Amino acid sequence: MSVDNFKRIIWGLDPEDIVEESLFRGFTHVIPKENDYSEYIKLIFSDYKCAEHIAIMGSGNWGYSLNPDKFLRPFGDYSDIDVVIICHEAFQETWKELREYHRNKYYLLSQNQRSRLKRNGENVYSGFISPKWILSRRAPARFAYEVNSNKYANKYVGYRSVNMMYFKNIEEAIDYYVRGFRLAKGAIKNGL
Repeated sequence: MSVDNFKRIIWGLDPEDIVEESLFRGFTHVIPKENDYSEYIKLIFSDYKCAEHIAIMGSGNWGYSLNPDKFLRPFGDYSDIDVVIICHEAFQETWKELREYHRNKYYLLSQNQRSRLKRNGENVYSGFISPKWILSRRAPARFAYEVNSNKYANKYVGYRSVNMMYFKNIEEAIDYYVRGFRLAKGAIKNGL
């Protein structure tokens, strides 16, 4: 899909419709064959049996970045893969470990780390979390995340780096990406 066609989709369709279609279709930009995409998702489900849904989102899904710093940059060799894992259990367990780590280490954190902690708290409030936010790589959730994200950086995604976010539920995942498409629509309106 050309960038102009992608812009037309962003401009012409309801952001919620775009997100729902992207979240639930059986292929992505990075894995266009449905059988391959299904196998890739099954691999992740084998480690997250509690998950309600798993999908590739971001530029790996639709072919262009919505990140304001890389707006409409085409998916390429430098791109990473954003995996959405909708799993209340993984969300809660990661939140528990993140909270425990920061409760025990707060006064040892730099000002920058404390600022990130505040931002991460806002993200948790918005229904998503990543074990990457736990600074100790020995924390069980962080260690499992590192092992799994390395395993998922496989042939299906061209051995690209994989980032996973755990969402509390489907509604929070949809809301997260809807905000991105709304911001993109505003950027297009302003001539970007």
